[in-house]
Amino acid sequence: MSGAGETRVRTPSDAIGGDPESAARLGIVAARPGVRAWAFAIDLLIWSLLAIPAGIGGALLFAGDASWGPFVLVIAGSVLPALFGLVQLVLHGRRGVTAGKAAMRLRSVSVADLGRPGFWRIVLRALVLGVSGIVPTVGPAVMFASGLWDREGRGRSILDRVAGCWLIDARAGLDPADARALRRTVRELDMPLREVSEGLPSLASNGSGELPMLAERRSRAGIVGVSGGPWAQQPVEDEAAGLITAAPRIEHVLVFEDGSSVRVPEYGLIGRQPEAAPGQTAEVLLTLEDPDKLLSKTHLAFGLDAGGVWVMDRNSSNGTSIVGADGAETPLTPGSRVGLEAGAVVRLGGRMFQVRRGGPQA
Repeated sequence: MSGAGETRVRTPSDAIGGDPESAARLGIVAARPGVRAWAFAIDLLIWSLLAIPAGIGGALLFAGDASWGPFVLVIAGSVLPALFGLVQLVLHGRRGVTAGKAAMRLRSVSVADLGRPGFWRIVLRALVLGVSGIVPTVGPAVMFASGLWDREGRGRSILDRVAGCWLIDARAGLDPADARALRRTVRELDMPLREVSEGLPSLASNGSGELPMLAERRSRAGIVGVSGGPWAQQPVEDEAAGLITAAPRIEHVLVFEDGSSVRVPEYGLIGRQPEAAPGQTAEVLLTLEDPDKLLSKTHLAFGLDAGGVWVMDRNSSNGTSIVGADGAETPLTPGSRVGLEAGAVVRLGGRMFQVRRGGPQA
């Protein structure tokens, strides 16, 4: 039963699929015809080079050379291309690549689930291509060019349809074989960015000097701790409740994908183990767990000024980007402050957060 303001969270199986909508949501990019042609040309070049000994041996035999040399060259020039073709079939079926595809960062995936194409499907693909050679040149050319008329606009040729596969560009988009990147993307799609109420959990220091830890639903990707904070002000005693609390003054929070949140200070740092630069004072040092190992030690600076919430990438290794409503990401320029409005979503390394307006915990 869902409460007000909650959203249904998709499972990974909901997000991963070979249909055009799911693939587009994941950031899968179809291989362009020109890149496909280059990949095929590389495979053909390697095969031709391996067949050269057979051509030389045949020429020597035709010239009347009856020694063992020409025979050895012919055998080598026949066996090597055959072995290369077999290796290509195995790699294509089990890994989705050939020598040419790997060189151009292309990959064949199953159109059903974006997994491996399968060896026997690729063998069937090769057999259909071979049969098309009954009409020399024209037959294979039609097979390859048929991807230009794919009604789905994904460049799937007749050969791809026979094999139930799809050739994608891993350089321009997501590579489904990269388990870390796929896991991160699915997690981003699954992130339940719910409306934040006034009763957000606080990670403020309790005055004991210990780093606060997220209670109850803290995940392995949660916040490790917060050092300092804008709540470290002159304490105010609540005589009615008999409690000592910090006087709140920040009206924005960062809400992470696991539900944890932290109030925005005037200046803070986020990372795997953030440290302020020499001579610089950070009000908050927000340490995050990062199972995917994509966060830099000091990844992002953030804070609140007269213009509102801002963030600045601290020359991180994997960058920081603002995620639009359509899923498109705009990378931040390292060292430049960027203002954020409430509702903005930011990805840093393997983590995400959303800027929300929020008051003190009720």
